[in-house]
Amino acid sequence: MAEQTEKQTENPRTKIREARLARLRLVEGPPNTIKVYAGNEAIRASMRHGGTGIGFRETLGEPVEWPNDSFTHRRIKDGSVRTDGPGPAESAKVDESLNPREQAAAATQHQKKANNKHSSPPSQPAA
Repeated sequence: MAEQTEKQTENPRTKIREARLARLRLVEGPPNTIKVYAGNEAIRASMRHGGTGIGFRETLGEPVEWPNDSFTHRRIKDGSVRTDGPGPAESAKVDESLNPREQAAAATQHQKKANNKHSSPPSQPAA
């Protein structure tokens, strides 16, 4: 009996199944979720994903998984969230007189101004 169980060969369907799953992984395209970090502390405290309500964790260094959708791409584009790692801690200067939503809006405006300073000036049209 023991010899019989040792001599059992691998199921031939296993290789076929693995090949099919590999093809499906290629066909499915980009992942359905994306890891994002809060841009700063004010945004971490106040922002949630619009469709799912998923908020950020307790610290800036911990990512959350948001759906890979247009809401997430708009937040990445405007600088509210990042995909390359946590935002700088020094940008977390918060005006305590504002509520969390106003703090996040002010921080986003500050980031937009900083991003515009680093962008190239518009080219002049040829006359």
